[in-house]
Amino acid sequence: MVEIVLDKSYLDGAPTQSVMELCDRYQVLLSEELFFELITTKVESQMRCFSKLPNRENPVALIPNVGFLLRFERECQHSCAPLAQHRFNGRFGFNRKLREGAYVFEGKVLEDLNAWHAQVDADTKDFVERCLAVHNFFPELNGIGWKDFPAAIDAARRKTASEAEFVRKIYASFLGEEASADAPPPHVLSSDWAWFRWVQCQILAALRIFKRYNGRFPENPGTDFWRRAEHSMHDAYYVILGSLAGALATLDTEIREDFLLLCPDAVMLSPNVLSMSRG
Repeated sequence: MVEIVLDKSYLDGAPTQSVMELCDRYQVLLSEELFFELITTKVESQMRCFSKLPNRENPVALIPNVGFLLRFERECQHSCAPLAQHRFNGRFGFNRKLREGAYVFEGKVLEDLNAWHAQVDADTKDFVERCLAVHNFFPELNGIGWKDFPAAIDAARRKTASEAEFVRKIYASFLGEEASADAPPPHVLSSDWAWFRWVQCQILAALRIFKRYNGRFPENPGTDFWRRAEHSMHDAYYVILGSLAGALATLDTEIREDFLLLCPDAVMLSPNVLSMSRG
């Protein structure tokens, strides 16, 4: 059965029948990132999303977050692919109160939710730091005129998506002196490694943000800046997972753009027709 990663834009925006048929015909992978995004979104969106999933045991395959996959590769020293090997193998069903918007978070669930919020805040700050420094990997972006800037960014994004050795060099620079002793060596990384896709997606997202702000970030970024940065970081997670699976169900333009840049021959899904197409 074809595996396909599901993102929030598809679950929230596609017709209910399309989501139901998706879950019937394909091995739908619902990541921990998506689950936490669903339980922290507005109640109306939460109800809409959970009501579209089949009301049965094991409606989708639950897979862990990107951080888990990165740790797996450090500990096992081999690629995390295929993603389905990491899925939760027990029996489960989503609480019906999530469909009703009446679920109360308490106990262990609340602790996990608070820990997730703290981790997201820390990860967002690290992500923004990488965005601020992304031009260091592309000297061709420095000292060019504004009229040449957008094309140079697009060329940098294509380079990141297509040149594996360049990605390995960036990964090596991230290791530095504080790298974990069990960090996979750069030369073993390929497109089926989470670490390889993580580097690619971080750089692609950082270049988009660098372009959005014309290479000059706000001196005193406000709430909107951090919200958009967090959103971009979450989008990168879906692209990482989708590129590892080779298939992605999304309605988000930027996620689709990055995914097809990395996987031009990958499987994409039409939500209205529910047919597999190329590109």
